[in-house]
Amino acid sequence: MTEIITLFISNILTGSVTWIFSRRKQSAETDNVILEGLTHSMEIYKDIIESLKVEIQRLNTKIEHLESRIEELHKENKILKSNI
Repeated sequence: MTEIITLFISNILTGSVTWIFSRRKQSAETDNVILEGLTHSMEIYKDIIESLKVEIQRLNTKIEHLESRIEELHKENKILKSNI
């Protein structure tokens, strides 16, 4: 009878210890997967930000060109109005 109780208790202890360690391992693996996902997301956002920086620079150059063209047209308009 004591052998059965001893066997039962050892099985319960073994199962409990196994469950605890497998739970920790599963938790660590889950954390690793989450970190990999976050790293991938950060790389995607970094690429998006870089492309937006290039687009902003291009648009700023275009704005500067258009502003200078507007100034030229204003001057031309003044000259044409003064000649009337």
